[in-house]
Amino acid sequence: MKKRVLAALWAAAMAGACGGSSSTLSAGNDGGGGGSDSGSGSSSGGSGSSSGTGSSSGASSGSSSGGSGSSSGGTDASTTCGAGKKSCGGMCVDTGNDPQNCGGCGIVCNTTCANGVCQLVSADAGTPPVVGDNACLTVDAKSVYWGTGQANGSVWSVPVAGGVPVQVVGGQAAPHAMASDGTTLYFGDQGAGNCTGSVEAVPVGGGTATPIAMGQCTPLDVVADATSVYWTNTGDGSVWKSDKSNPNPVNLVPAAGQGHAGYLRVDAVNVYFTDQVGGVINRVPIAGGAVTAVSTSGIPGPGHLAIDSSTAYFGSHSNTGAAMLTVPLAASGGTANQLVVNLPAINGIETDGMHVWFAEATDVQPYKASTGEIHRVTVAGKNDTILASMQNGPNCIAVDATSIYWINTGGGTISKTGK
Repeated sequence: MKKRVLAALWAAAMAGACGGSSSTLSAGNDGGGGGSDSGSGSSSGGSGSSSGTGSSSGASSGSSSGGSGSSSGGTDASTTCGAGKKSCGGMCVDTGNDPQNCGGCGIVCNTTCANGVCQLVSADAGTPPVVGDNACLTVDAKSVYWGTGQANGSVWSVPVAGGVPVQVVGGQAAPHAMASDGTTLYFGDQGAGNCTGSVEAVPVGGGTATPIAMGQCTPLDVVADATSVYWTNTGDGSVWKSDKSNPNPVNLVPAAGQGHAGYLRVDAVNVYFTDQVGGVINRVPIAGGAVTAVSTSGIPGPGHLAIDSSTAYFGSHSNTGAAMLTVPLAASGGTANQLVVNLPAINGIETDGMHVWFAEATDVQPYKASTGEIHRVTVAGKNDTILASMQNGPNCIAVDATSIYWINTGGGTISKTGK
């Protein structure tokens, strides 16, 4: 896809925040395989990578294993196949439409596989739940979960290989970000008015939601680890955590004003979060303590965030375009470096320490036009590969051992393809 060149306003802002332009990295070969749609497995052409990088709102702090119902997401190189085919288990298959190898070897799709993308909601499941622009999802080893992100909302699940969706809980004001530990689903309901949101827990199989925290100011992102659930309130710029089993909300970062806490991720020591107003990536100890600026300030609109063991990857947005940037997790006031530039918008990021996946939305109105894409790039900024194209407003992504999942807010489809 031909990328837009970032205009002078964004470039000037980045020059101040990131210490000038990064040199372009040469493209390497990471050996990955994508689906077989028109953009699949191809270099995107315009996103030549510069040095420097979910959930994605709603993704858990680590990837689930074995979640795609597949035996392998790779390519069996023992068989030589013709154009448009891949060797999977010694058989030459078209991963563009093979339901047992949809978008990659062993990626099972029990519904419809087309152009290497599996539509997870069965065509005979009736009218799918209507979703808004604020819809988001997460995944565990068995199911994909999503919130409809609008008034009179609900939370749903569908098997990772596709099928008939099941309502997990209804009667919500605006369910958005969420995380699953395989037993319990934790989600943020943004509420119907000022600071009327909540963070709640519900069994993954459905049931009554139990409040973890009430009176929350627009919960934007939710992450869970083995013992705790963490969230940001973008309405007042605060960051919180609570014990998963015995709700006890603890304020990690006091309210700093609207937009000062956006997306977050956690590791064993810290919570990392974006400050969209201050233009900075921050960290705070999970046990509580002082907030440290990981990056310099003044970065244009830091948004979706992902981390690996050493690096934070995040989207940066201005009114002229977007880029993916990186900064070391251990840094204090560190320089943000460019990883992928010349993007219209980034609506979700995830990483496994080797690759970064991101949802690229359109900057062409209407927002839900069929021009969105799902990308994979190495953590070194090489081989920007389009895994799925012609997507309708992709928002939020989640990954497991073999697949990447996303929600299209235009049409409400829940989709996956091979990583």
